[in-house]
Amino acid sequence: MTYESHLIDLPEDAPWNEKPGESVVEQGDTDQIPERDVTEEDLAGTGEDPTNWLIMGGSYQSQRHTTADVITPENVGDLEVEYRLEVADHPNDFQGSPVIVDGDPPIMYATVGPDLLYAINARTGEILWRHFYRPDVGASDATPPAERGPAVLGDTVYKSTLDLGVIAIDRYTGEERWYYNGAAAYRGEVADDLMHEELRWERSRGTTSSFPPLIYDGMLMKGSFGGEFGVSGFFDGISLEDGTPQWRVNMTPEHEWVGESWQHGGATAWASGAVDPDSGTVVIPSANPGPWYGTVRPGWNPYSCGKVAVNTEDGEYQWHHQDSPHDWWDYDSPSPPVVFEADVDGETRTFATWPGKTGWVYTVDMETGQLHQRSDEYVQHLNTFNLPPYDDLESAPWIMPDLIGGTNPQPSAYDPETRTLVVKGTNYPMKFSWFETEYEAGQRYIGMDTVRKTEPTQPDDGEQEDEEVPADAEEAEVGEQREGDETPANETVGGNETADGGDDLHAPEERDDGDESENGAEEEAEEDDEEEDDGTQEFAQEEVPEWNQNAGVIAGIDPLSGDVKWQNWFSWEVGPPWGGSLTTATGVTFAGGPGGYLHAFDTETGEQLAAHVVGNHGVDGAPASWYDPNEGKQYVAITGGGGNQVEEEGNTIAVFSLQE
Repeated sequence: MTYESHLIDLPEDAPWNEKPGESVVEQGDTDQIPERDVTEEDLAGTGEDPTNWLIMGGSYQSQRHTTADVITPENVGDLEVEYRLEVADHPNDFQGSPVIVDGDPPIMYATVGPDLLYAINARTGEILWRHFYRPDVGASDATPPAERGPAVLGDTVYKSTLDLGVIAIDRYTGEERWYYNGAAAYRGEVADDLMHEELRWERSRGTTSSFPPLIYDGMLMKGSFGGEFGVSGFFDGISLEDGTPQWRVNMTPEHEWVGESWQHGGATAWASGAVDPDSGTVVIPSANPGPWYGTVRPGWNPYSCGKVAVNTEDGEYQWHHQDSPHDWWDYDSPSPPVVFEADVDGETRTFATWPGKTGWVYTVDMETGQLHQRSDEYVQHLNTFNLPPYDDLESAPWIMPDLIGGTNPQPSAYDPETRTLVVKGTNYPMKFSWFETEYEAGQRYIGMDTVRKTEPTQPDDGEQEDEEVPADAEEAEVGEQREGDETPANETVGGNETADGGDDLHAPEERDDGDESENGAEEEAEEDDEEEDDGTQEFAQEEVPEWNQNAGVIAGIDPLSGDVKWQNWFSWEVGPPWGGSLTTATGVTFAGGPGGYLHAFDTETGEQLAAHVVGNHGVDGAPASWYDPNEGKQYVAITGGGGNQVEEEGNTIAVFSLQE
């Protein structure tokens, strides 16, 4: 790529520190929170310190690995429930990972949607304070957006907000310290109000995401969302002192796009990055281009559908890699990257690795971004990268992976001892067909019809197993499947009992087919519903013999060689696994499943060791672990509130422990 700076001007007269929403704080016994000054040295060492979990990814490198060693393959079945805590006012889809600050007692900071942050006594589950931020744009009650965790430093806890801001909160009291308004300017233009008009729409699941900010060397970094609304993505570096912007990366660099297509090109940075401390580089995940069909955006459309590395000090470009250049299939690359070291030909080298929606793991050289290895497939591939036909779902081929992946935002875990990357993937067939659409601020900008097959036409009796659990495990209820994150408005679902001929999570995207009278709108909508129902049934009867009838998988992969070490499949009857995973120094992997369990696997072999009940709903969060020296216990916590890919939602934070 030609070198021109990808940084965006930051107008000094923008209302960067003015808050468009309102906060409500509820306090309990805040005196329980011990004084503990979390330093940047603590953040740098948290991956090696078994007593805390100070970063969402477990370390700057985002390996999601704990050195706590009380829990082993031999005793993981003996974990006991410390508590199951119900949070939030209503059940919804929790996808976060808690942060644990060590102390006596340790304190857990956890976010749930929409825009709720809790301080919790990590030993007892007592809520010490709650901070509720109400974004000015509003948030859907029916499908509240996912929240994925906070960040901590010193005596402050930070969380992203659903109006593209960051709020700094006193972690002892829950009270606000300052607010950063990321929507105060957009593409270098100052907002007329507190938020730029092109960044305003009601926040809901599937189009809105809140990953935790990333703190490194005096800088707080966060991204953006809204690729389905035709925004141009950005990624910010913010001063920790007062919340003022220092630099902003344009995720659709103007000089690399044709004409003005970059202005609505998507490529949002809605997921969490990872840092290589040796080089001071942050690796940023990037989302799909907009609209989904590529005729209006010629070229490779960087940095969409991949990762871009920038210098943390000034935001300048280092390298980028695209999993799916000039994408048509919503194959964005939101799963957080993992940074690791390995010996290659007698030389120690640093790599970044991640699974994509494309269903492969990509490993690149951390210095150059050059691809070292694309792994073997861990989900099925069928007609992959086949261009969708124009306005014709009937002739469209079934394609695998579908738009959910492969791997969506689920954070992977890495075990440096066995060189195993644990990934989760979805495994459904899908049809795509494009149509023309025009950009309108605050409206969906997709231009793609899809139909997803979640049930086989003729199930293989006796061959597909449900969510496998040990015989002596407690019983959790199995949920029904449903559409999930980043699901387009025009999706229909073949053979899905919860579907009603369209995506029940989102309002349909309107086509530009002419004016409609108010009197005929309701009648025409009913006719459209009937037509969609008929179409759904028609596609439900189409056979996809290549599909193995499994909804998803948890797999162990060597990111250096690309070999798939093991796969644990989940049948279409139970649904795919969502959420993240965790590895331990003793060779145990923890991961949530769709049927309500926290599973434990042998990291090297994939053998199932145990399953513990979280709740009677899907488990979509990412586990965290810590050792409490005052109790002599190792703890494992997971936010298991819901069903991104299954129907049942909950509002559970479950904590398990084992005495040494």
